[in-house]
Amino acid sequence: MSLRRVPPAFGTGACVALVISALALCVRAQTPDRSAPAGPVWNNNSLIALQKKGGDPARPGDVAIDFYGHDAFKFTSPEGLTILVDPWRNDPAGLYPKWFLHNFPPLRVDIVLSTHAHFDHDAVSVPHGLMVLDRLAGRFRLGDVEITGLADKHQCASTPSAVSNPSSANSQTCPSVDAAGQDNAIQIIATGGLRIAIWGDNRTLPDAFVDPYLKGIDVLILPVDNVLPRPEADAVIRKYDPMAIIPAHYSIQGLSTQASGLESADAWVADQENAHHAEVRRLPTAHLTLNPVDLKGAHHRIYYFGDHFKKD
Repeated sequence: MSLRRVPPAFGTGACVALVISALALCVRAQTPDRSAPAGPVWNNNSLIALQKKGGDPARPGDVAIDFYGHDAFKFTSPEGLTILVDPWRNDPAGLYPKWFLHNFPPLRVDIVLSTHAHFDHDAVSVPHGLMVLDRLAGRFRLGDVEITGLADKHQCASTPSAVSNPSSANSQTCPSVDAAGQDNAIQIIATGGLRIAIWGDNRTLPDAFVDPYLKGIDVLILPVDNVLPRPEADAVIRKYDPMAIIPAHYSIQGLSTQASGLESADAWVADQENAHHAEVRRLPTAHLTLNPVDLKGAHHRIYYFGDHFKKD
């Protein structure tokens, strides 16, 4: 009986090399990712604990709000659940000039939320989020937080009638409303006894379906001057009558570039203070803590972060 000769390519040396390569791949697969942020293990153990414990979004408590510039806000519920809304980035396709002077920080949060899929709102993969709710429509509940997403449409070019009469049903005509790029979902975060609405870049006149959810909202985060012209922003405020407004989506020193075309919100805030007699609180940092007691008696009060924004 004769033995067949093993071809050189599959001889003993090659087999050993294959085994060594496989072991190396296995070791690499089990090696921790050194690019992840240092610190405690980051996994969903906290979410497991929260879903067991439950919670009541209507129970009064302190809600922390941190401003990361543009339309990006991080909310921390009284039980410690963190929600980051609309992290930004420069246009990855290069179709738009650079809007931001630095990259969005890779902070750790429980939930990353986005109102729409434009580059200045949709960097959902940059933060280290345990889950992503991108353009949420419907309701999500975990612990002491409930999020309601209201599907609607992005703001489009204002017509002359929109500026002169923002409440007109025919004030906006958008030939591209059927394009996915014109989708927007207003997000309402309920926690600590507060209901906080993030407008995103929504049009001035949403579908009537959303009105009952927004009327009498506690805090409205609204893009001013750059997305909604001043008469239209004022019309939104009159219609939904929030206790407080936080301006967003404006030019910030140290963050926004001139090429972005964004303008400061200083003029809008001054107009609200002088012409509309609104109470304005100009914040000294990028952090704000609110609870229902803080807002008692407030009517269209403005919390303005100005050029303050968090970088980490």
